[in-house]
Amino acid sequence: MAFFSFSTEDYAPSERLEAAQDIYSAMAQVQLDAPRKQVPHVETRIKLLPGISIARVTASSLHAARETPQVADGNDDITLLIHPGGPGGWLSHLQAHESLACTPGRARVVYNHQSGSVDFHGERVNFLSVAFSRAQLAPLLGDMDRLPKNLLSPGEPLKHLTQLSLALTKQPETPDNQPTSQLTRQLLDLACLALGATPEASEHALRGGLREARLKAIKADINVHARSAITLEALAKRHSVSPSYIRALFHHEGTSFTDYLVEQRLQRAFSALTSPQAAPRSVSDIALHSGFNHLSWFYRAFKQRFGVTPGEARALIFPSPP
Repeated sequence: MAFFSFSTEDYAPSERLEAAQDIYSAMAQVQLDAPRKQVPHVETRIKLLPGISIARVTASSLHAARETPQVADGNDDITLLIHPGGPGGWLSHLQAHESLACTPGRARVVYNHQSGSVDFHGERVNFLSVAFSRAQLAPLLGDMDRLPKNLLSPGEPLKHLTQLSLALTKQPETPDNQPTSQLTRQLLDLACLALGATPEASEHALRGGLREARLKAIKADINVHARSAITLEALAKRHSVSPSYIRALFHHEGTSFTDYLVEQRLQRAFSALTSPQAAPRSVSDIALHSGFNHLSWFYRAFKQRFGVTPGEARALIFPSPP
């Protein structure tokens, strides 16, 4: 899985447009132009998976085009142009279709064998491109002729697809050490659900990629709120699913909602007790701020999980003076 990054800030102002043009021409057969007398700003982070390329871009006002000379490269990918949020906006133009202004949370589908362009408007405009091999994605889709005509609705599959794609472009390493094949399948599942899958592909994606994306989002939610009172019912409401669905997600992982929550709280307590950088705090204070309301239960759970008491864990880092 390849990773690539580029920034015009690495070049002198007079060289930035030419550098960006060279990179995008070689990388994606895209021609860039900036308004006259304006020094362009372009930052790009690209992750390449088998049959999928993801580009996260932040740019100043620019015109990016794939016209007749560029589409002769034979690239027939199906690409989602996504506005992931933030200030500014962009206008998408596509051969034989109306121009569409993409707003945060929305996306437009383009076919790379057709001419088209994007106009960025603003000082720092966010843009996300997720391109799929037609051979991989097209068999999973229903009516493809309608897709470029309108913006995609900001539904759950598109939201998860956007979040996963952004996470993949943050760093060269794979998030959570997930296998490349698993990430590729998850992205394909989310894309076909966002675009309109065939019945068979939809059933498979609901059991696969969407379920994985939901579980990842729910775990992230638990990690953020582990210190506070968190209930299964409130969690289910935030993610628009039922409590029984969340129970089933964790059961499929070989654990439970309660066990996962307790594990996160215990890990926080262990880190607070054994961090050399942290100022020493009482065990009861650490237990409380890790989400435990009953000290005796915390002691039992901690000893069962780590094989030592909280005091013994602290002594590993802060031994008593002789």
